[in-house]
Amino acid sequence: MTAATPARKRGARAEVPITADAIVETAFRMIDERGADSFSMRSVATELGVFPATLYWHVGDRSQLLGLVELKWVQGIELPDHLTDWREWMVELARRYRTHALRHPHVARLVTVERARNVETLRIPDAIIGRLSELGLGDQIVHAYNALMGAVRGFVVLELSMATDPPPPAEAEDVETEMRGLDEDRFPHITQHFHLFADKALSIRWNEDAARSLDDSYDYLLRLLLDGIASQMQPRRRRS
Repeated sequence: MTAATPARKRGARAEVPITADAIVETAFRMIDERGADSFSMRSVATELGVFPATLYWHVGDRSQLLGLVELKWVQGIELPDHLTDWREWMVELARRYRTHALRHPHVARLVTVERARNVETLRIPDAIIGRLSELGLGDQIVHAYNALMGAVRGFVVLELSMATDPPPPAEAEDVETEMRGLDEDRFPHITQHFHLFADKALSIRWNEDAARSLDDSYDYLLRLLLDGIASQMQPRRRRS
């Protein structure tokens, strides 16, 4: 993470021309470096040294600007079109999505949980639907698509809560102490299996770098999803 660039005084001459690309680049950088709370039309305008009306002229309203930020982020995810097997393609795309999200956690979380307007970001959903359409799912294709998108994106958003708002070391130690001291009578199942879940499970984590411990769980989720989709395929089209 780099040091934040000082905002230019409004009315000062811009170092670069105020273009849509410059606005999107600035908004992306602000969110990436400082978090979602730093993003508003006014804050981006202040950063660029212009009035908010200038942004509306070039990129539209807040949801449209966020859509352009999402597009910039999505463009960093390359489709694994060298893979022909649908399972391998889905798994690789999901892994690339998660890796890219963990690389830019503030951006990934914001564009996932807030409304962003840009139809160009449908490139990946379109590719997923294209792969699913080859499996003979019939009308169930929409349910397969929603299950994939909801489960994968939901998993990653929960995971990003730690990456976007990591606790300071002292607080992490306090959380660990609280977790390890859970009352066995009140939380019998967590305490019984604590050695398996400690810092490796959603809601039972305390370290900023705990994302690494979720790798196997993410792959487990993908296998469950794809096995479920395969079970709905027409027998003549079913393949591993």
